Amino acid sequence: MSATTAADARVQFAQKAVILDGDRVLTVRKGPDDPFQPGRWELPGGRMRAGESPDDALAREVWEEVGLKVIPGRPLAVWSWRLGDGPDAPTVVAVARLCATAAGSTPRVVAAEIDRAAWVPVGDVLTLDLIPSARGPITEALAQLDTGEKTHG
Repeated sequence: MSATTAADARVQFAQKAVILDGDRVLTVRKGPDDPFQPGRWELPGGRMRAGESPDDALAREVWEEVGLKVIPGRPLAVWSWRLGDGPDAPTVVAVARLCATAAGSTPRVVAAEIDRAAWVPVGDVLTLDLIPSARGPITEALAQLDTGEKTHG
């Protein structure tokens, strides 16, 4: 994507991190100023920049949002959505990936677009007000994990 920036692309690539602490998964809530999904919950992560490797992009996004250093691992789910309603709105293709982090790491809200980060029991994640396009993929991703918890939904 040399002549086109990632923001101008008709198809963009994003990744979300599935970060576990025992039977809990890290979730983030979009802040009130988020233009698309204010107040809704999701997994940390975001869109890839032109020239970034997938691993570097996911590590950067998690660091920018919650201040955790992660090692991206295997993919757990793939999905897509439109970023807006107009005919030129790009399609975002996303992958949820299992990520490792240092034991005892404490997430903190770093990014302006996030107003809360929380460890949520895997079995309770689907009770959150999740971004609608992420509910199915989050369910799919968490179903592949062996945490001793079962998801409701």
